[in-house]
Amino acid sequence: EVDMSEVATFVKRATTACQRPACRSLGASRRAPRTRLSTGLGPLAAREASGRALSSVLRRARAQQQQHQDEEAFEDEEAFELPHEVENRYLKLLKRQERTARHLSKKHSGGQKQRKTHKVMTISSGYLKGSPIVSPNDKKVRPMMSKVRSAVFSMLLSRIGASQLPEECRWLDLFAGTGSVGIEAISRGCGEAHFVELDPWTAGEVLGRNIAALGVEDECAVHVESVFDFLSKFGYKAEAMGGPFDFVSVCPPYNDMNFTDLVESLEQSQVLSARSFLVFEYPKEVASCLKENLGPLKQLVNRTYGRTTVAIYGPQELD
Repeated sequence: EVDMSEVATFVKRATTACQRPACRSLGASRRAPRTRLSTGLGPLAAREASGRALSSVLRRARAQQQQHQDEEAFEDEEAFELPHEVENRYLKLLKRQERTARHLSKKHSGGQKQRKTHKVMTISSGYLKGSPIVSPNDKKVRPMMSKVRSAVFSMLLSRIGASQLPEECRWLDLFAGTGSVGIEAISRGCGEAHFVELDPWTAGEVLGRNIAALGVEDECAVHVESVFDFLSKFGYKAEAMGGPFDFVSVCPPYNDMNFTDLVESLEQSQVLSARSFLVFEYPKEVASCLKENLGPLKQLVNRTYGRTTVAIYGPQELD
């Protein structure tokens, strides 16, 4: 950049020197000879010298400005970069993009770490009794507690008057998560179980892993979709899937769930028949959302286990 203060100072000094008188009388001030000695030049020569010096300063200033502009153009113009400089620049760009991707991934996942699983549950009864069930180590999946699951199957078996479920019956596990309820049904004699789970990771790494580890793939079918979508579309594929289910279990997440809409979807869906049994787990705070009669079924049992409440619906003729 041009240092204008330097130019102004030089111009002022040169102008002052040029405006001084060429000759002074003998009685003039003693500063006249001193001035001539300081410049060492006559008026014309001094003027020419100051002009040459000023031109030199301006040329140097313009050269510095041009050099600065060239440096900026060199930085902005990719054609001036050497091959290794281009490579380094793109490597830096890729690293910056990777950092941005990691940040966005962390942001969209709520800042949580990579999801993992650990074994915390077992099948409570049947030929798979004691088999471990893999469960996530986060709070996105909330499986039915083991003591509640055991109590539910005991009540169901007492209602149908059998020691185990009929082999020809079909079970639908909504909001399946770990699949503990549907797998428990298979362990107790059920011949077919369908699982509905929205989260692909849970369906593959948790539910699918449990089914494969226990060797019950032939008895199980996993549907990776929303429960509401499954219920609304079931009428179109009911015949292909064997019609209404004999047993339906509903274990929805307690948070961010509209229980009123869920109950209405169950009533309007064709997954239930007049001979079906429905197990509905819900927090006791939303007890008012459930009805004495749900579709063709009536409420048979309503038990509370801490915050968890379980309602069992069955055929109207049962007490």
